[in-house]
Amino acid sequence: MQESWTIERVLQLAPDPASAKAGQGLGSARKWVSSGLEDNVLWGECQGSGAKPYQVQIDLGEPAFKCSCPSRKFPCKHAIGLMLIHAGGGVTAAAKPQWVAEWLAGRIERIKKKQEKADAPPKPLDAEAQANRRAKRLERIGQGLSATRIWAEDLIRGGIAAVPSQGYEFFDQPARRLVDAQAPGAARMVRDLASVAGSGAGWQRSFVSSLSSLYLLTRAFDSVESLGEETSNDVLTALGMGLEPDRVLARAGVRDRWQVVAREVETEDRLRAQRTWLFGATARRVALVLHFAHGTAPLDASLAPATEFDGEISFFGDNQVRALVRTRENVRAIDVPAGFDSLEAACIAYGDALSRQPWLGEIVLPIRQIVPDKTSDGWRFIDASGRAMPARFGGDHAWTCAAVSGGHPIDVAAAFDGGRLRPLGAFAGGEYVSLADATGAEA
Repeated sequence: MQESWTIERVLQLAPDPASAKAGQGLGSARKWVSSGLEDNVLWGECQGSGAKPYQVQIDLGEPAFKCSCPSRKFPCKHAIGLMLIHAGGGVTAAAKPQWVAEWLAGRIERIKKKQEKADAPPKPLDAEAQANRRAKRLERIGQGLSATRIWAEDLIRGGIAAVPSQGYEFFDQPARRLVDAQAPGAARMVRDLASVAGSGAGWQRSFVSSLSSLYLLTRAFDSVESLGEETSNDVLTALGMGLEPDRVLARAGVRDRWQVVAREVETEDRLRAQRTWLFGATARRVALVLHFAHGTAPLDASLAPATEFDGEISFFGDNQVRALVRTRENVRAIDVPAGFDSLEAACIAYGDALSRQPWLGEIVLPIRQIVPDKTSDGWRFIDASGRAMPARFGGDHAWTCAAVSGGHPIDVAAAFDGGRLRPLGAFAGGEYVSLADATGAEA
């Protein structure tokens, strides 16, 4: 398993740059009292400021972490440091001590209970109370969408030419109103309009398309109770009112060789939203796994980019990309992703998904053997057939991508909205380089 963990992949697990830097400072064997590796379980003791060394335990198969230090970051700097030593071949095989064995046994028991819960039939619900809660939320959403529809109609009536000069507040107010109405999905669509309006030349077409999608959603909600089950679920999920996790896990799962192709984290106030994108190598289906954390609470780091697993995934609906992982086995690293061999193939895949789900938004697609190219109008990608597609990058990642490519084709996992690519990760030379930027800055 040592060959699966490079220094680059270990540093990708760090929750922030400060943790990565601190972990590198602990990536030397002289900092550790003891360390060992047995049955894919890595462990070590790192002397800190206290009398007793910190005990670190890592299940490399997930990966999963535990450390006795007081840090609330996940993984902490000690776990990162120990994995860096392991990636460099500095940890030797040794029998795991009792405290590691106890942690591992507890993990096995928790995984077993989680699987039993997933396989168990849904608990009976108080149908009347559930119906009342649903009715009240639908009423609030309806009021919020009604105000949004008026806002959109006024916007079109007055023309969109001056929209880029309106500023963030112009979009933030209606978005906050939708959050208060318990329609976070629609609020995100409004905030995305602000991003489109500030995206530079040619923004008008994408803006009108996105605004039309939002308007269609407000109209579809008016008839949500009379739509078919799947269409109704599509509308409510787009609004942010999807199925409960227990009901999702009760749905039939999709078994495949799932590849983790990208991950990004967005922060709003003190809430962090982690989006992890998977791609089914056989079914060629995209899946989005969401995880939220407030304040300093840890995010789930188990689905690491550039890994794959054999497992089963349950989707929130037949037309949805959001999903939950039911089972996960044989986790391993990947050097080359499965994906689409041309920009045209990626467009066809997106169009097919959009035809089933008109509020699809961005989805992440792995596209093979494309070259980043700088033009006077910005960045683009060119495939083997010579076709090109515009791209937008976060921060300085455009130059990172160009450096990784060196003018040669690379495999890229990029968010695609039907018009432009937003690269989140690149596979080149057997390594994975993250291109995700939580700040949202564009180049």
